[in-house]
Amino acid sequence: MKRTLVSLIAAITLLSTAHVQPYRDEFNGGFGLGWSWKLPSNDPFCTLFDNAVSFGSSSMTISTRDGGMFEAFNGHKNVPTLRITGDPPEDWYIEVVFRTDWSQVPPDYFTQAGLVIAEDATRYFQVLITRTPPFIGDPATVYGSTNAEGPPATENPDQLRWGERVTNAWTPDSSWMGVRIERIPGEVNRIRVSFRHSGTGGWIPFDGFNGPDYIQGDWGGDLYNHIMSLIIPGSRIGVYTDNACGCGNQIPFEFDYFETNIPVALLGDVNANGCVDDADLLAVLFAFGNAGDCQDEDVNSDGIVDDADLLSVLFAFGNGC
Repeated sequence: MKRTLVSLIAAITLLSTAHVQPYRDEFNGGFGLGWSWKLPSNDPFCTLFDNAVSFGSSSMTISTRDGGMFEAFNGHKNVPTLRITGDPPEDWYIEVVFRTDWSQVPPDYFTQAGLVIAEDATRYFQVLITRTPPFIGDPATVYGSTNAEGPPATENPDQLRWGERVTNAWTPDSSWMGVRIERIPGEVNRIRVSFRHSGTGGWIPFDGFNGPDYIQGDWGGDLYNHIMSLIIPGSRIGVYTDNACGCGNQIPFEFDYFETNIPVALLGDVNANGCVDDADLLAVLFAFGNAGDCQDEDVNSDGIVDDADLLSVLFAFGNGC
């Protein structure tokens, strides 16, 4: 029996290939990377909620639910994150592309989606595309923005700070749009935020006032330091949706893909050490039969640790190692 299991693992290992950067998930019928619904300091710790998440053949849809990460609320819903498993390259980047029917969004709420970099629900940085309420401008527009909690200059780590970088507003349509954050090394180290939509012709830097960059040692340098303090092994990066109202609005955002060159947990990497190996296989075997949401051993996130999770680890065996 032992020899049979070893032979099976060896055979499947030959079929699997080591993961190469970038780390990209196109959500083809489910997760392709080692996503988790856990968010430290959030209540509930497991953010998966109320059948709000679904997968198509090449996308993931998350419908907004009440809750938020802003200041003392810390009760957000449906925040999928990837755990960082290794040191990032100097020129790291994170990007996500998504769309929604903005005509469903009430004009008087900051409904938004994008990406989040987080240690937990009290220390994070977000890059978002947000509905423009009428008291700011044309109610038919959207714009890119940034938010943070926990920068070094903030006395209370669980205190919202506007991230000081925006785009010019544009009239939304049903096409894909996206946000991107990247570190640009050089004589002057900087972190740049970019966006795209049907009218930009690809990724362009944030084009509103204050420019697109956080520059080390310059104005905005504390936010540069804050972001860099979050891009470390053990922290999380992921996608974000928010109805920003506590009013029950359920707005579906469809995510086309997520991509980064930062080492993150692969599908089947249960212990998030960057390698799908014997430890992950044993973790699933010892948890076999356990039911409940947000178990790390529940690789396919269907609420139970079973044969499907064991096979997921076996087929991914050796990736990242």
